[in-house]
Amino acid sequence: MGGPVTRSLSPETATALRALLASRGHVLQRNPKNRYIDFEVRTDGRSIFTLYTSRKLVSTVREGDAEGQVLEAEIARLAGDAAGVTGDAVADGAPARPARAGPRHRGTRTGLRFLAGADETGTGELLGSAFVAGALLPAGLAETVSTVAGHVDTKVSRAASGWEALGERLAGLHGDGLLTAVLPIPNRLFDAYSKNGLLDLTYVRLAGDLLAAAGLSRAPSLEDLELVIDDYGGGALLDRAITAWRGAGAHVLLQTKADENHIAARVASVVARSHRSREMAGLQASVTDGPLGTGNAGHPQTLAWLRRRQRARSGWPSFVKASFKTVRALDGLPEVRKERVPPLPELLDEDAAEDLLRGRLDVATARLRGPGATLLRRLKVNAHGELLEPRTSCLAWDFLPLLCGGLVLDESVSAPDMLDALLEPERGLLCGWRVLVGPPGAAQDDGPALVTLARAHRAGTITVLGTDQRDSSERCVQHAGVLLTRSPRSEVLALQLA
Repeated sequence: MGGPVTRSLSPETATALRALLASRGHVLQRNPKNRYIDFEVRTDGRSIFTLYTSRKLVSTVREGDAEGQVLEAEIARLAGDAAGVTGDAVADGAPARPARAGPRHRGTRTGLRFLAGADETGTGELLGSAFVAGALLPAGLAETVSTVAGHVDTKVSRAASGWEALGERLAGLHGDGLLTAVLPIPNRLFDAYSKNGLLDLTYVRLAGDLLAAAGLSRAPSLEDLELVIDDYGGGALLDRAITAWRGAGAHVLLQTKADENHIAARVASVVARSHRSREMAGLQASVTDGPLGTGNAGHPQTLAWLRRRQRARSGWPSFVKASFKTVRALDGLPEVRKERVPPLPELLDEDAAEDLLRGRLDVATARLRGPGATLLRRLKVNAHGELLEPRTSCLAWDFLPLLCGGLVLDESVSAPDMLDALLEPERGLLCGWRVLVGPPGAAQDDGPALVTLARAHRAGTITVLGTDQRDSSERCVQHAGVLLTRSPRSEVLALQLA
C-alpha cells in the first residue's frame, strides 16, 4: 500500500469530489467516533479516502487496486494535482491541519551562500531519547531540497517508515552539498539536568558539527551563512554562542516554529523525526512486554505498558524518561528537582570552552576538567561505561557525549567480542553515543565491524555518522571526535582526545 497523500481542498473541489464518488457508486460513510471526519470511502480493493471537516483529504491507495488508482487520478485532476503532505496521518480525534505553504528558500537577505537550521524532537515524549538535528546546504540547492522536505508538516504524526524514507531521500542529496547532523541527548542526563540547559549545550555542539562538515569551522568569516534555530527558550549559553557566531559575521535567527518559514530548519526537523522514529522502531522490536505505543505520556498503550512494568517491579529501562511526572507518580515519588547544566569552563579548559562556543573545538589541544583543578586528555573506562580513572566523579565524563563530535573506534576495539560488550543494551559503553565511521575501505570500520555497528544503529542503540576521513586521527581532528582504544591484553579502555 502506498503512503497517504494529503490535499487541502477548496469548497468547490470538495463538492466536485462528492459528485465524483457518488457517480462511481461509492457510499460516503460517516464516522460517529470522530466528529472531525466529514466522510470516508473504502473501495473493494481496500483503498481509503477520508475527507475531514477542515476539507483536508487523505488518500491511501492500495497497490493493485485499479478503482483506487482511478479515483486518485481523478482527485489529482480535480485538485489541480495540489498534493500536500505525503505520508502524514491525522491523530485520532484531532482536527486536520490545512496544508501549509513551504518555507522560504533562499534566506532572509541577499548574498548568502549557505543556509543552516536546527530543531529538536522527543523532549516531550516519555519513551526514547530527545534528538537535536541540524542541516546546512548551499543556497542554490534550496529549491531541490524543498521538493523533498518543503511540503512536510513535521507536527503531524507519520509512520516510522515514512519518516525514515524522507531521511533517506535527504541523505541522497549529500553528494549535492546537503549536510545533516543529529545528536541524541541521553536520558540519564535528561532526567538529572535542566532541559533547556541541555538543549543549549546540544545546539552549540551541533553548530560545531555542521561548520566542521562544511569546512567552515576555521573560516575567517561566516558572513555568507544564515543559521536559524527553533526558539525553545534558550539560556545564557546559547545567547553567548549566538553572540560569537554573529561576531564572526553569521546571520543568526532565533524563531518560534522556525521550520515553517526556513527550509534548512524544516530539513533539520525531518532529520530529527527520522532518527527518533528509527529509535522507537528499534525499541518496539526489542521490548518483549510491549506494545509501547507512541511513547507519548498520554498514549493508552504507553500508559498500559508503564503500569504493567511498575506492577512487575522490573525497574525502568534507560529509554524511559524517569523524571516525567507520570513515572514519578507510579513510583509514588514527588516531582524531580533538576540540576543546572554546568558552565563550559567547569567541563573544559578555558580555551577549549571558548572554541566550542565558536563551533571550532580543537581536540588536539582541548583538555577536560577533572576532579579539583586537574586537566585531562585521557580517561579510562570499561566496556560498561564505568569510569576507572580518574577514580572520583568527573562532570566532563558525564557530559562528554554532548561536548564532542562522537566516538571514533580504534581497531583494537573493533573485534566482535569487544563490540558485543560495548553495544550491550542498557550496559554497553556505546549506548546512546554517536559513532563516527570512515568511508568504505577504512580498516577499523569495514567488514564485520561495520555490519555490527549498522545493526546497532538500526536497533536505535547508537547513532552512526559517516565521514570522509579514512584515518581515525584525522577523523577525530576534523569532527572533534574522541578516540576509543583498548589496552593490550586488558579490558581497560581509554578515551583519548586526539
